[in-house]
Amino acid sequence: MFCVKKYLLPVLLIAATVHLSCGGGDIAVGPGDQANDHISITNNEAAIAWRLNVTDVDIPVDDAGVGYASVMGAARPAAAPSFSLKLTAEVLPPTLDGKVLQATSIAMSNNKAVVSYNMRGAEYLGGIDVFLISNAKNVQLKSEALFNNADVNSVTFSDDCVYAAEATGDLAYPYPAVFEVLELSGVNLILAGNSRAPLTSYAGTSAVFRGSRVYATSGDNGALSVFDSDTLAMHDSFDLHDARWVDVNDGKVVVVQGTPGQISVFDAATMVLENDFPFAGDNVAESKSTVQVIGGKAIIAAGENGVQVLSIATGNVLGYVPLPDNNALGLPRDVVVTNAVSAEGDLLFISNGEAGVYVAQADTPFEQDWGETLHAITVLGKLRFNALQSVNHVAYKDGLLIVASGLGGLKVVRLSN
Repeated sequence: MFCVKKYLLPVLLIAATVHLSCGGGDIAVGPGDQANDHISITNNEAAIAWRLNVTDVDIPVDDAGVGYASVMGAARPAAAPSFSLKLTAEVLPPTLDGKVLQATSIAMSNNKAVVSYNMRGAEYLGGIDVFLISNAKNVQLKSEALFNNADVNSVTFSDDCVYAAEATGDLAYPYPAVFEVLELSGVNLILAGNSRAPLTSYAGTSAVFRGSRVYATSGDNGALSVFDSDTLAMHDSFDLHDARWVDVNDGKVVVVQGTPGQISVFDAATMVLENDFPFAGDNVAESKSTVQVIGGKAIIAAGENGVQVLSIATGNVLGYVPLPDNNALGLPRDVVVTNAVSAEGDLLFISNGEAGVYVAQADTPFEQDWGETLHAITVLGKLRFNALQSVNHVAYKDGLLIVASGLGGLKVVRLSN
């Protein structure tokens, strides 16, 4: 088995723990730094602390000059937001061989967050960070893994493992796209059970863990692949054009595809393809686009067509947020693109590339059944960060927003009412 079962985890922790006598008490020390032929793991928190800057800075929501006229779904709000935002931490991206990596995706669950990194251009370099999130929504950087021959494009995790969708230059695999697993000892990455499984196409594009399965997508001429989360044995594989992201919720597995834009809806129990629905957008090749399944809806980052909210039962458009006007923002057209979305309650956070992070509010919480009628989603404004790079991903959960801003690393924001 590649991944330690939850009931075996205490044994692993005991084996990996050293007790030091200090002031009459024992201090538990983690598993230590580790390396193999393509991964170098740092579990010495002090050695990576330079990357984390703890702050306490107000983040305004700017509703002026954000690239929207008064159009349906994106009208300026009648009142100021009923919440406030605090920047609690900034995290510099890791470096490898003197080269700065860029943040690509964020996964959050319980008291942990895991972030992936890759390298711009043709060179394959990547990374994974593990963060501990306190009850006060503060974060600590606990573990760092650097990959000397792989871009890490997306991550997901269980209590025991981190799974990564990658692209590698390792010629041992039939395609550059691979799926990789690392074990977790608490909040520390370890190499025990490290393994890879091949994917089709040039790059793994997304990964999500649910129950006993892990789902991965790979891009052009790629597929949706379903693995056993313990052994990485493949359960199923479905050829899908330009598969960009997968999410699993409400008993459905939903994949967003591009060129042209489409969602494919599978029954999670049987993996029978139930429907596929087209949508306007995602027509730019080799682009990122996420999907979130919530309340019987697929919230899609539709590239040049902003945010589209589709019923996963009928394909009807239930809501949308247009792309902001790049000309009004003074930006080139090709750098303003909706590539990620994250919703909870009635709030929606949107990654619009170099235009930054936008926040919108729906007239009904996303978790609720919207029926088959169009609902209003109002843009509240743009989050005003200093020196924000192009935003690649956003994740919002339980009042904590993490922004992956490419070469700018991470922004960690706490929301309060």
